[in-house]
Amino acid sequence: MFYYVKNSIDNIVKYVSKFVIGENKFIRESKFSFKDYVTFFCFNKGTSNQADLEDFIEDNFTQEIEEITRQALSKQRTYINPTIFKEINKEYLRLINYNTNNSFFNEYKGFRLFGGDGSDFEIPDFEEVRSEFGIKNTPKYRKPAIAKFSSIMDLLNGFILDGIIGNYKQAELPLMHQNLENIKDLITPEKSIFIFDRGYNAMELYAHIISINSYFIVRLKDKSYIDERYTITENDSKIKIELKKDRLKKIPQSYTKNRI
Repeated sequence: MFYYVKNSIDNIVKYVSKFVIGENKFIRESKFSFKDYVTFFCFNKGTSNQADLEDFIEDNFTQEIEEITRQALSKQRTYINPTIFKEINKEYLRLINYNTNNSFFNEYKGFRLFGGDGSDFEIPDFEEVRSEFGIKNTPKYRKPAIAKFSSIMDLLNGFILDGIIGNYKQAELPLMHQNLENIKDLITPEKSIFIFDRGYNAMELYAHIISINSYFIVRLKDKSYIDERYTITENDSKIKIELKKDRLKKIPQSYTKNRI
């Protein structure tokens, strides 16, 4: 698998200008190149920058690398667009033929199982970061530095297909809709089942998944569709859920026009 990871990095870092933030960055030739920085962040062990740098140089992943200070590393990393790591991940999945029927990948009765979920997490508490994520303080209260992460993961094979970091005020559903759009070229919808917890009990999400000819399982809240559930008389029976006015009001109009 290391061969595919290395090739994924090699293929994506060719487009340096696409992933560099700011002008005149990474244009001078250096023994610690743009590719080395990207490779370092892909393989660092998460101990400390200094220890990881020493291990990286000792392992000599690419070439004869000159020593670099952790201060220089921290500065240069700010010029790297983080989307490059998502592109490397996608390229890796492409190289291993992830979206094909391959016995190498684990499946459940011929289906890939995908889990979708989101959560809040702590981010670096710097003013620039707080501003980027719209975290504003009040005169009497300093809000915690947090953001929202939304992702879709292959539950049987351990791959994260897509991840989005958003403003902590953002609702989970819009982010999940974007996750679904981002992975449409990585999956075979007809052979995919999406699994969600109670936070994703939403008809527009069901409609989105149905529109791509895929399937879903959602854990319902106790009082969700209670009238319809009373009509169930046997296991695995079908029920009809009507799009009543009170339900349609909860769905953005632009979305209902496109999918429902």
